[in-house]
Amino acid sequence: MPSASPLAGLRVLDFSVFLPGALLTQWLASLGARVIMIERPGRRHFLALDDQHPYYAVLRRGKKSIVLNLKDPDDYAVARALLRWADVLVEGFRPGVMERLNLGPETARAVNPRLVYVRLSGFGQTGPYRQRPGHDQIYQALAGLLSPWGEPPVLPPVQIADVGGGTLPALVALLAALWARERTGQGTCIDVSLYEGALAWTYFLLPMHRRTAQDQAWLRVFLGQVPAYHVYQTKDGFWIALSALEPHFWDAFCRAVGRPEWGTRAFDPDLIPEVAEVFRAHTLAEWLGPDGQGGILDPEQISVAAVRTVSEVLQDPHLRAREAFAFDALGYVHPRLPMRFDGQRPPAPAHVPQPNEHAPWIRALAQGDTQAEARLFGPTPAF
Repeated sequence: MPSASPLAGLRVLDFSVFLPGALLTQWLASLGARVIMIERPGRRHFLALDDQHPYYAVLRRGKKSIVLNLKDPDDYAVARALLRWADVLVEGFRPGVMERLNLGPETARAVNPRLVYVRLSGFGQTGPYRQRPGHDQIYQALAGLLSPWGEPPVLPPVQIADVGGGTLPALVALLAALWARERTGQGTCIDVSLYEGALAWTYFLLPMHRRTAQDQAWLRVFLGQVPAYHVYQTKDGFWIALSALEPHFWDAFCRAVGRPEWGTRAFDPDLIPEVAEVFRAHTLAEWLGPDGQGGILDPEQISVAAVRTVSEVLQDPHLRAREAFAFDALGYVHPRLPMRFDGQRPPAPAHVPQPNEHAPWIRALAQGDTQAEARLFGPTPAF
């Protein structure tokens, strides 16, 4: 087995529609898993995105697709047969949907006791909120993640609850369940709540909320409300992030800007305007050098960086040297999984399937054709 494909041979049924589950199964595919998407007839995103949109490219790469109407007896029979093939099932519907389709955990695990059944939902399978609709900002709002930023609350440009509170916990739970199955021979049903996943991000906010005023003031650091951890504008309108929390970094910064008297004021909010005035005295190139080195501030000695656009990130020499980017067959660029195994990155799947592209082979697989899986995914890995 190639060391960069540690999940080679793992079989996954993907019933996901939206980001948390679909990204989870895309990551599994990137790690070598064999992922079959069970898609709905007439699948369309609520924003009416076409099949060439980057959203679909991000979430569909490396998977195999079949469109099934699960209310049709013949299509349902295909889905049920695939339960015997799968190691993992991932779904992201509201509680009760899979049960109404007669594909809930009890049914699925009666067919395949080794199946690891992953359920991602907004509020979990139980509790008074279980049937509420929601999106990422709803879970962040309820979990208290938006309140510290002041008024109006600031929405981050990435889905913290969907990915950080859904995809990541589900991945950890799934891998833990697979490890447990190796010992017990039995699968399990995993209930992941995006709301509770967002709550997990309050690891500092929650325990600190009833502490002393001095303790709560510590939270200002990570809200950028102290001079040593702040974002400043340059003379030419660009922005620089300063993260000089450790005393030696702050002292180095103070010496570099000719203000050694600031040495004891790293966490004094009243100093921010003075530091901002110093930053406005020079251009970005003067501060950091025309090529990110040789400027007034040395990123090798001080924790400091320019605030980049996404286009600028694509030109980063470090990320290019690390081969951090991959392209799919539609030409879209993607971040690769941020890990290596024995020095090798996981392969970056390039193919973005069209809906139902692999239906003949998947139907053959469901009917017991022993050659269908190899035609779909290539040779079965030897362990």
